[in-house]
Amino acid sequence: MEARKILIITYYWPPSGGVGVQRWLNFALQLERLGWEPIILTPENPQFSVSDESLRPLVAHLATYKIPIWEPFQLFHRLTGNRERKNVQQGLVMEKKDKGWKDRIAVWIRGNFFIPDPRVFWVKSASKLAEKQIREGGIEVMITTGPPHSMHLVGRKVKKKTGVKWLADFRDPWSKWDILEKLNTSQLVLKVHRHMEASVLKSADLCTTVSDRLSIALAQKKYKVEVLHNGVSIPQRNKIDTDETKFTIGYFGMLNELRNPSLLWKVLDQLCQKDANFAEKLQVRIGGIVGASIKEEITNYPYLKEKSTFLGYLSHSEVQIEYNRCDMLLLLLNKSSNSPWILPVKFFEYLSAKRWILCLGPTESDLADLIRAKKVATILQYESESALSDFLNQAMQSRPVPDAEDADGLISRFSHKALAVKLDRLLREMLI
Repeated sequence: MEARKILIITYYWPPSGGVGVQRWLNFALQLERLGWEPIILTPENPQFSVSDESLRPLVAHLATYKIPIWEPFQLFHRLTGNRERKNVQQGLVMEKKDKGWKDRIAVWIRGNFFIPDPRVFWVKSASKLAEKQIREGGIEVMITTGPPHSMHLVGRKVKKKTGVKWLADFRDPWSKWDILEKLNTSQLVLKVHRHMEASVLKSADLCTTVSDRLSIALAQKKYKVEVLHNGVSIPQRNKIDTDETKFTIGYFGMLNELRNPSLLWKVLDQLCQKDANFAEKLQVRIGGIVGASIKEEITNYPYLKEKSTFLGYLSHSEVQIEYNRCDMLLLLLNKSSNSPWILPVKFFEYLSAKRWILCLGPTESDLADLIRAKKVATILQYESESALSDFLNQAMQSRPVPDAEDADGLISRFSHKALAVKLDRLLREMLI
């Protein structure tokens, strides 16, 4: 039986690194296994801040069309006096504590002129190529995935021209994105965001998103929305024994002001000061892009600074190895109003390492609902100082280990292979 062709329009694609690329890289490979022929449309010269060359071979065989994109980040660098910086560090655009007038103007321009995001200038050229591929290539279904939500504007344009079946995938909120407030977005521009979002939800044949609460929020006006969770790849089985003389807490990912666990750093330093045994055993390993102000905060603690190692950006394969070196993995939800909706990719990746997960964030959330009955993680509020101190003291003594049955059950339920079966069903139902 001939494979059915599906066009996936995404900003993040290898060699892009980070979590943004993982969802549709893995779903594309799984859809191929299930009888689809994925065709990728992505920018030729995107301004992502981290790359991972180890991902290229995984998708080298897929038909991939790349067309140039112009992004206004060179203007941003000129305004902020950062001319030599080639790429924007994701999530750290607003990291400076003391912003000068040029910084404030640049942030305001970003929040109020580039709608829905700075990738909007790619919509016209991408739409033309997508329309051509659909008309001439026998493509039956189109998927757009955001953020950046400009990808959905490509989908809306192509849907209007061709009538192709369209699935719009929301990995994060759009009009309720927590960064919009930080960008000083005006009420008028927020209204434009809401209008664009509604037009995408209305025009798409189906919308998917990553969590139950976000699905409910998007479906409030009777739009057709399905939950398609983030997932986990087949876990690596190479066993790395941890150092029994140490207790290692690891964090891997973006660490910016929206998820900086300031109280945790304070508690860890205090525990080291009070307990020589705790101080002797503690290690903190941090991999990924870290805001300068957070590094400074950690290094200002006299005990914690000696226990902390900043690893910089790591490839996906390097991160998997690091997981196995840790006794506990730290998961941080954004400190924002939409954090109850967030069910991060990182949670599923951490699961595969079979290490205990310490989550900081709201205890009434999709993440809390998922782990409440499972012996794989502990979730605490960011500001629960006594609870944090008690838990870390106990963890140092008893080294919590996830229940193997609970961990395996969640990994099986949320594997990309299992989730792709639902995605395959949704796509085929669209074509009936």
